[in-house]
Amino acid sequence: MNKNYNEELKELIGKYKEKGFEWGKPIDYLEFRNGCSKEEMEKEILDCKNIEFVEKQKEQGEDRYKLYFVYDFKRGRVYVLKFTNKIRVITVYPLGKQTLKNYKRKFKKV
Repeated sequence: MNKNYNEELKELIGKYKEKGFEWGKPIDYLEFRNGCSKEEMEKEILDCKNIEFVEKQKEQGEDRYKLYFVYDFKRGRVYVLKFTNKIRVITVYPLGKQTLKNYKRKFKKV
């Protein structure tokens, strides 16, 4: 089972939130794909409400954080973040009922 990095993420967000956000993909595409606005996505990241699990990844010599937000048993969203001089949102994608069901094993407490 994976370790939940929720507390580490909250510290980093608190440190970088005044510096703002960078987006790894065009914001129009992310808004269309997820059905919400840029402001709603930023607010959700800063609030950390509905966050179920945070996974830390080492990619290309840098730390990335995968945030799993679960709203109910059939809807959720995943954000992939890294921290440079700002909070960089690499990508955002929705989760459906079947994918959430498959991820439940990952979310179990260590």
